[in-house]
Amino acid sequence: MPASRNEAPVVRPARSPLAILAWTALVSVSMMVLPVPQASGSSIPSGLADAAPPVGEIQHPPADGWLTYPYAWVRVRFSDPDGIETSSLAVQVDGTPLTVFWSGNGTDGVLHGDGGPLAEGTHIAEARAMDRLGNGPTVLSWPFSVDSIPPIVNITYPSGNPELADGSVTLTWTGSDAGSGIDHYWIRIDDGPYLNVGTVTSFPFHDLVPGIHYFYVAGTDVAGNSNYYSSAVAIATVPRPPAPPANTTTQVIVTLPEGVPSWAVALVAVNTAEAVAVAWLAVRRRRESDGRNAKNP
Repeated sequence: MPASRNEAPVVRPARSPLAILAWTALVSVSMMVLPVPQASGSSIPSGLADAAPPVGEIQHPPADGWLTYPYAWVRVRFSDPDGIETSSLAVQVDGTPLTVFWSGNGTDGVLHGDGGPLAEGTHIAEARAMDRLGNGPTVLSWPFSVDSIPPIVNITYPSGNPELADGSVTLTWTGSDAGSGIDHYWIRIDDGPYLNVGTVTSFPFHDLVPGIHYFYVAGTDVAGNSNYYSSAVAIATVPRPPAPPANTTTQVIVTLPEGVPSWAVALVAVNTAEAVAVAWLAVRRRRESDGRNAKNP
């Protein structure tokens, strides 16, 4: 409707070129910080969206590592500022999907994969995830191996409970492991502590006390299996020193003063108690002889 003749016309000030440029810049900045439209039913954290897929980190089993139990258990960490799309999470071993569990918040968490039994040997694990904007998937794939069988160890000496005359023995043994291989051996004598001796297969013992001794050898493989509860055992005996005979004899020379009858001077082989008795008897006989001589001058 045109203005009446009595109303003054509205005069709008002219915009300078500088004002127009400032307005354009303000509109551009406002458009940059507007949130990205979300898909129906999704919830994306506030902030700037990106086109990068989730970041993944292998936690278990370690790449090229060993498991000492024969079943699948995989753990991977995924994170993404746009959020993890839980429907995209998947774990498999040797191409077989595992049951998955997710624990964490919307942008960071741990993916668990649990499955059935695994054979001894090498396997391939795989885990994948996408973010809520559809970036990805991030796929992690790595090898690992299963070794759940402990080493086999056999003592080669001593055997048959030998007698160690000088109280010394060199313990020797053999060991094998079909999986990851022997990492080190443990040895023990009687109730002493286990001693890590590395990969040697012999060890000397000296100055063993008299009696029966028990020797133990166990092995640990690279995967971490040990045969402590079925370790090899050997027995050896150190003899006790011989005890002196019950009736030890001693050569004693008894010499009496002049005037003693010749029968009282003799070289006899008697034990210590008999030697004392003979000496006492000789002295007694001498006193009796002296008494008789005094009565009969």
